[in-house]
Amino acid sequence: MNKLPTPRDIERWSPRRWDDIAGNHELKATLQNFIRSGPCNLLVTGPKRTGKTRTIKHGIKALACPHRTEDLNPCNKCSLCRDVDCPLDGHLGLFVAATQSNFAFTQMDCEAVSREVLTTLACKMHWQDEGLIVYLDEISALGRRGMDTLLIKPIDEWPCIWFASAVTVLQPTPSRSRERVGGLSEAVRNRFAVKVGSTVPSMPELFDWVRVRCAEWQIEIDDEKRTLPELWERSQFKIGLLKQQFARAAATPGRRLTLSEVRAFNYEALD
Repeated sequence: MNKLPTPRDIERWSPRRWDDIAGNHELKATLQNFIRSGPCNLLVTGPKRTGKTRTIKHGIKALACPHRTEDLNPCNKCSLCRDVDCPLDGHLGLFVAATQSNFAFTQMDCEAVSREVLTTLACKMHWQDEGLIVYLDEISALGRRGMDTLLIKPIDEWPCIWFASAVTVLQPTPSRSRERVGGLSEAVRNRFAVKVGSTVPSMPELFDWVRVRCAEWQIEIDDEKRTLPELWERSQFKIGLLKQQFARAAATPGRRLTLSEVRAFNYEALD
């Protein structure tokens, strides 16, 4: 008998197949093309909780997994797949997976990495590897801290592959509101050959995702015809917020998701 997923399991959920990802169709297509043709520097921008990191890391697993399936899904069992899913190292925010793959992987938490670490990266011999994928999580945090230009020379001169994600915000203008990447300099943006925006799923796609996940997590939805539209409206279609709602449902007796619980859930506090 399969173990019942805990609320913490749900909070930490990540896709195992491309079909598990709702929305982000252009980003998925870009990453799948990298698998077929070879990757280049990639910058992914979009609002919070729209699955940028989740989709990028799935793509990295699929690109690098030495046991990738014919439909381009990672095995989710090898050491590289496990390492990509690992949290950041508490000391440097860096780690490298040495596997049978042609690729290795390093992740950096740009909100926490120090100036000293950035200025000494050249001393790390593995950064000279053409098969190294460097993932810069929330790269715009470096811009807000006045540190993003420290990456210009490494991105220009080192042979590794750079993936980055950045949160966009609405910037009011006299005529309209538009999205911008807060803090990230244009010089750094221009170092990424491919730029893709994250997108939320459609209503039918989100409803299908919710039904599949609730079946997987053994959560029962009460009054589905009213509860699902309420989830759609209150979560603003963001999968990252929905995971928190489902984790709470899994923590309640009977593992039930009710309309009243959806209405009472404080999505604004999470976003």
